[in-house]
Amino acid sequence: MRSLFVRCSALALLVLAPAVVGCDCAGEDDRQRRRDAGPGEESDAPFAPPDAGDGDPCNDGFDGDGDGEVDEGCSCMPGTVQRCYRGEPALAGIGECSWGSQDCASTSGEFGVWDLCVGDGSPSPEVCDGVDNDCNGATDEGCECPVGATRDCYTGTRGEDVGLCHGGTETCVIEGGLSTWSGCEGEVLPAATEECDGSEDEDCDGLVDEGCTCTSGDTRSCYGGPPGTLGVGACRGGTQSCTAGGWGSCVGAVLPGSERCTGGVDEDCDGLADCDDPLCTDDTSCCTPFDDAVPVVPSSVELLFIVDRSGSMDYPATGTTRTRWEELRTAMDSVLPLLGDLPLGLLTFPEMDGTSESLSCRVASTPDIGIMLGATGAISARLVLVDPRAGDTPTPDAIATADAYIRSHPTTVPRFIVLATDGLPEPNCGATVSATVSAISTIRTSLGVDTFVLGFVGPDRSGDTSGIPALQAGLNEMAVAGGRPRAGALRYYEAVDGPAFERALRAILAAATDCAFELTSAPPRPDRVTVRQNGVVVPASRYTITGTHLEFSGVACDAIRSGSVMTISVSDGC
Repeated sequence: MRSLFVRCSALALLVLAPAVVGCDCAGEDDRQRRRDAGPGEESDAPFAPPDAGDGDPCNDGFDGDGDGEVDEGCSCMPGTVQRCYRGEPALAGIGECSWGSQDCASTSGEFGVWDLCVGDGSPSPEVCDGVDNDCNGATDEGCECPVGATRDCYTGTRGEDVGLCHGGTETCVIEGGLSTWSGCEGEVLPAATEECDGSEDEDCDGLVDEGCTCTSGDTRSCYGGPPGTLGVGACRGGTQSCTAGGWGSCVGAVLPGSERCTGGVDEDCDGLADCDDPLCTDDTSCCTPFDDAVPVVPSSVELLFIVDRSGSMDYPATGTTRTRWEELRTAMDSVLPLLGDLPLGLLTFPEMDGTSESLSCRVASTPDIGIMLGATGAISARLVLVDPRAGDTPTPDAIATADAYIRSHPTTVPRFIVLATDGLPEPNCGATVSATVSAISTIRTSLGVDTFVLGFVGPDRSGDTSGIPALQAGLNEMAVAGGRPRAGALRYYEAVDGPAFERALRAILAAATDCAFELTSAPPRPDRVTVRQNGVVVPASRYTITGTHLEFSGVACDAIRSGSVMTISVSDGC
């Protein structure tokens, strides 16, 4: 079983609780905090990182035992990062099977253990999209073209865009399981002979009615351009004279030419001049540069944070002199500024009642801070005030308070709960995992409010890790009931150390976006933009842009949901 620990995250303002003078450090409060954090925490045995599981060699970056985790339990140097891949090793780094990365999380000893592998890709059936989907080293094998693509076509040997002749278009379609071009549709090819009607160049040689007889000295108007272009833009008709019984050249006609994109003249006679003409889309004189940075947060949701402030949250974070609560506050302070445009609320439990709170199971009937805009500062200040005491963990009652509050404050905006806790519900309060699961399920099914579970799991004050499996199992059940579980063995969002806790909060925010974001404005050329995550270009097959709406799919969405994507940019430098 993998061990989980907590270390310091980025610096933030710390407000430390005053030292307790004359207390019995092994007294009631300490015993309460031990029992609140989970079973098996009274042992004084020192911590030692476990060996890797059978069949999973250490520090090779692969999932050797096929359990969905990489190098779990393996020792490493804290702060280091290695590339990792959870699938078949031979596929790593090929096509969509991109490498991921994992951090070495610190423990109480000299060495750390590897955190979760995030950002790696996986194979999928090959589709004709310009990407090696099945990771076999070949792109679009068996495909003649990307499905749905179109291109101009002309199957004639001469005369394209002369006289009546013009090209058509063909589309890439699937036939027999493979992609192929559909054939040129809408084209007009040269006729075998001219019709002597004085109007069109049917054989597309640039001459009108050549070979036709006439009376010498006669004249007539003529035009050899495509139908519908005469008198449009720069295109004008000419004059044709009959000499020696045959019509001569069309003199003075102006036929469609190449659009110059400047000067205000419609040279190709399509009714659109300069930058209004789609042919000028790529011209530097017609392109407006576009650059937008997208925050990786939901654009329109409400969040209620339910935060465990029971006694065990005052345990020291592993490897530091700071507590779990201080680590939680630091991570919250780094994330809250990103949420200034969202309605937020906070409920802490057990309730701060001004007493020592020994074995307290009380939960307030309303949140500490109701869901509202502009609540980030109030939430940060409240977390400083309600430092952990010696209370128990009445998690079902906290969910019940949230349920009652949400029912009495209906809205059409999607709402989510973020439950942050480091221990199991406390039987002393009549609180069990099953009761918590039932409460979370009820609020989801009856109110449509999903719950993200953020587990601040770690050893007890003595370093004993024997209680961790039970904590993980309980948190997994809660996460599944909340409707927003992670994939893999750990279904909740795991906070192994300070940076991982912050990353988990960011992953929760990303998951709440459903990989969809709103740009500040619509790109003038949505099919020409470059989209990047953390500065790395995202293939066009992994996102769509409709107006201001940007939505990711596949491994690009997976990377966002993992919490590894910190920046998203959309640009068009022309």
